[in-house]
Amino acid sequence: MSTVKRGFWSALGLLAILWILPAAAVPIQGTFTASQACPAYVSKNRQTNPGEVRLRVGTAYTAIEANLPTAPHWYRVQVPGADPPERWVSRGCGSLAATAAGTEGRRRQAGGVRASGQDECSTPGLADSYVLALTWQPAFCETEPAKPECRINDPSSYQARNFTLHGLWPNRARCGISYGFCGKLHRESRDFCNDPPVDLAAPALTALSQVMPSVAAHSCVERHEWYKHGTCQTRWSDDEYFEVSADLVCQFNEAGMAYFMSRRLGKQVRVGDFLARLDAVLGAGSRGKVRLDCDRGMLVEVQLSLPADLTPGEDLDALLARAKPLGGGDCGRSFQVDRIGTRR
Repeated sequence: MSTVKRGFWSALGLLAILWILPAAAVPIQGTFTASQACPAYVSKNRQTNPGEVRLRVGTAYTAIEANLPTAPHWYRVQVPGADPPERWVSRGCGSLAATAAGTEGRRRQAGGVRASGQDECSTPGLADSYVLALTWQPAFCETEPAKPECRINDPSSYQARNFTLHGLWPNRARCGISYGFCGKLHRESRDFCNDPPVDLAAPALTALSQVMPSVAAHSCVERHEWYKHGTCQTRWSDDEYFEVSADLVCQFNEAGMAYFMSRRLGKQVRVGDFLARLDAVLGAGSRGKVRLDCDRGMLVEVQLSLPADLTPGEDLDALLARAKPLGGGDCGRSFQVDRIGTRR
């Protein structure tokens, strides 16, 4: 074989290896306090759990890694007595409290976040991008069946055939996953209903109730989303923030992505086909602005990168065209489209 051909196949092999490698985990320091008795996996992708280890509610575990630098879905913790003790747990199983000497401390040492009277990672108005996080509720409820909103099993409900709102998150690149709680609350509550109510006007509440099942179920997720994320932007009131969020969810669904999913309920879908449809309905190159997150082989969440200058009422395709690339995801080559009310 010629040198040119050997070089070509070597390069092709390297690209193939890089393509299948998962996104690198991010070291963190802190504690993860369990709110649910979730399984603790050695491999989150293969769902391997030697010893059938589960978290103990109320126990704080040492956290050592996150699966993504921004809005992770998994944390790696140390579970005493487990073999091996390093285990991956879903973020919905509890809450993370980063230590001052952990994530933020390392950024300061590296010349990232500057020490100041008020930490940049909790100062409002400093976002340099947004992420719109959308949930495929049937799959989410497979992983979190105890949530009040997961008692809604009506196949004619909005969440049975549409993506729903997880949140609209202002991001600051230098803060990684730690930009949040820019208002009067400075940490995550164990029970979101312990947070102060968000007094929304009727139009905003109506729009939000359609796209966010937790509102109808009174599980108070909108309170958490406002105090953790909404307070970090300074352009909109709480009403306007949720109206913008709801409009973006509706645009995504109505562009054809909800139809794509509802036509494939219970079926296996190639990631490439999903991304091709995304490019077709929201503009060429949109696939590079999205991250797909799966659990147990099901698509659970879609995250879209949006620009910092996002304007209310602007078309989603125009926003995606101006957005930064968003990498990562853990769906592999295909995923299952879960049907509401099913249990695997």
